[in-house]
Amino acid sequence: MKSKRLRRLQVGTLGVMFVYMLMLGYFLHTIVISTPMWSQPMAERRIESDKTVQDLQFDLRDAAQNFSHALHVKNELLLIYFGSTVGMIGFLGWSTFMIFRIKREVDHAA
Repeated sequence: MKSKRLRRLQVGTLGVMFVYMLMLGYFLHTIVISTPMWSQPMAERRIESDKTVQDLQFDLRDAAQNFSHALHVKNELLLIYFGSTVGMIGFLGWSTFMIFRIKREVDHAA
């Protein structure tokens, strides 16, 4: 049995697992751990406390910027997950092919 091919398969699997762990960490940092960019009770308190229209306009501009940033982060995450899905499909196809070849070699050797 060719242990080189099995070693490459094992290293490739570990590499993909490491990349997925990094993506999970990025996802947790961006979505779960980071503070929310907007909060309805906080916005209501700001509206009640602000006295001038200029202050309210500034708050609206700030909220629009935060919302735009949130959409940008969401689009980046979707692009990252799309790329990782394509990569995972390619890797799984390759590993399935390698396992098939190794199995065929073992069957012919026996």
